[in-house]
Amino acid sequence: MTLDVVLTPRAAGDARAALAWWRENRPSAPDLLAQELRDVLAMIAAAPTLGAVAHDARIPGVRRVLLRRTRYHVYYRVADGRLEVLALWHARRRPPHLVGH
Repeated sequence: MTLDVVLTPRAAGDARAALAWWRENRPSAPDLLAQELRDVLAMIAAAPTLGAVAHDARIPGVRRVLLRRTRYHVYYRVADGRLEVLALWHARRRPPHLVGH
């Protein structure tokens, strides 16, 4: 069973900003982040335990998965029978402060 994917307002904002930055600053592969994000969301919607437990999150059940080529983490959890994406965060940055959404 594949879960429906829902982005929180924070995650949607993170994604818009990251995708815009990527397209502007990575002209040799402007769609790489979008493609990698689509692919990983499809994978974790089908297998939500794929990601590692995010021990730094203060919300129960949060996991994260690394987009290997672009170095972004997707923070997510399963809530109300759906995959809830909480944040998209570059691996070089400190983890996001996830206390709620």
